[in-house]
Amino acid sequence: MTIERNPNPDGVELLMLAGAWLAPFNFVLGVSVGGLSIRPLHLWAIAVLLVLVATDRDRLVAAIDWPVLAFWTVLAFIALSTVFGTPPEYKFRGLADVGLLSLNVVGFTLMRGYYATRPAAWFRFFKSLAISSVLMSIALTIRAISVGNKGWVAGVDSFALGLGTIAGTYTAGFAAAAAAAIVFATTRRQLGAALIGFIVHGNAMVLALARGPWLAFAVALITTIPLAAWRFGSRFSVGRTAARGVATLLALPVFFRIAIAYNPFIRDLLVQRVVQVVNLESGSGSSRLIVWQAFVHDAGRSPVFGRGAAAYREISERLGTQGAVSENFGVEILHAGGVVAAAFFILGLIGVARYCLVKPGAERSPVFTAACFSGATAMVLASMTNPAAWNGLFWIVLGLAATRPVTALTGGALSPA
Repeated sequence: MTIERNPNPDGVELLMLAGAWLAPFNFVLGVSVGGLSIRPLHLWAIAVLLVLVATDRDRLVAAIDWPVLAFWTVLAFIALSTVFGTPPEYKFRGLADVGLLSLNVVGFTLMRGYYATRPAAWFRFFKSLAISSVLMSIALTIRAISVGNKGWVAGVDSFALGLGTIAGTYTAGFAAAAAAAIVFATTRRQLGAALIGFIVHGNAMVLALARGPWLAFAVALITTIPLAAWRFGSRFSVGRTAARGVATLLALPVFFRIAIAYNPFIRDLLVQRVVQVVNLESGSGSSRLIVWQAFVHDAGRSPVFGRGAAAYREISERLGTQGAVSENFGVEILHAGGVVAAAFFILGLIGVARYCLVKPGAERSPVFTAACFSGATAMVLASMTNPAAWNGLFWIVLGLAATRPVTALTGGALSPA
C-alpha cells in the first residue's frame, strides 16, 4: 500500500471528519425504532462504507488484519449463536442487536481501512475528535450544574445530575487521554492543549457520578503510563514521567473538591457516590453483581458458543428487571457468544494495544501514542460497568488507537518513523 504524505482533505476525508465531530455526541442523539436506538454514527458508518467500497475498496480490503478479523469473528459467532441458541421469543431482538453491533464494528473497520495509509488525515481526525470531545464535556458540565442548581435529581444513582455511566465512560476515557498527553507532551502547545482537555473532561467525569469510570480512569493511568514510558525508552526521564503521572492522579481529588465547593446539593451527591465506591452490598453495585453472576451462570448452559444475543432478557425477567442489560460488555460477549467469542474479543483488544503501542513509530509521536493508548484503555475498562461499548464512539476510539501512524508530524510535515 502507498502511504499518502500530506494530501489536502478531499470529499471522502470530509465525510470521515464528520464522524469525528459526531462521535462524542452520538450517545445523546438518535431515534428509537422498535425499541432499538438508531444513532447518527450508524448512518455515518453506512454512508462511509458505501463511499469507500465505490472509491477505495482495495485499501479497505488491504486493511483487514488481526484486530479487524478478531472483532468480525466475535460478531460472526454471536450471530450464529443467536440464530441457533436465542429463544424464539427473543430472536428478533437478538438479530437486531447483532445488526447494530455490526454497524459499530463497521466503524472500527472503516477507521482501519481509511487511515492505515493516511497519516496526515489521521492527525486531522485526532484533532477534530479532541476538539469535539471538549465541546461534549462542556455541554455535559453545563447540564450537570444546571440540574444541581435546581436542587432536584434528574434520575437515580449516576443519573442524579442527568449524565450517567455512559457519559462517565466517555469523559473518563478522554480525561485519561489528556492526562497521558500531559505526561508525554514535548512542546508547550501540546502541554497547554492537554491541560485544557484534562480540566474540562475531569470535571465532567466527576459530575457524571459514575463510580466505575472513576476507577477505570485511575487504573488506566496506573497501567498505561509505565508501559508507555517503557516503550519510549530513554526519551523521557523516570523522574519527569513519575512526577507528571502522580500529579495527574492527584488531580482527581482536586476535581472532587471543586465540585463539592460549588454547590451543597452536588456536594451531597458526590459524597454519597464516593462512599458507595467500596459498597457492593447494596445499591446499583450489588444489583449489577447479581446480574453478572446470573449471566455467567446461564452461559454455563452453552459455554463454548454462548446463548445468543438478547437471550439475557430471559434472565432479566426471572430477576424481575425486564429489559435490563448486563452493564458489562465482557460478560455480555461471554453470554451471547461463549468462550470462543470472548477469546476473539480479547485477541482484538490485544491487537489494538499492539498496533498502538508496539508497532514502529510509537516513540516518534509520544503524545499521540500515549493519549490513544490510555484513552482506549480507560474506555474499555469503564465499559465493563455499563453498555457504553454498544455506542459507536467506543469503536471509533479503538479504531483511532489501532491506526496510530508509523510517521510523525514535524513542523506540519510528515517524517518517516
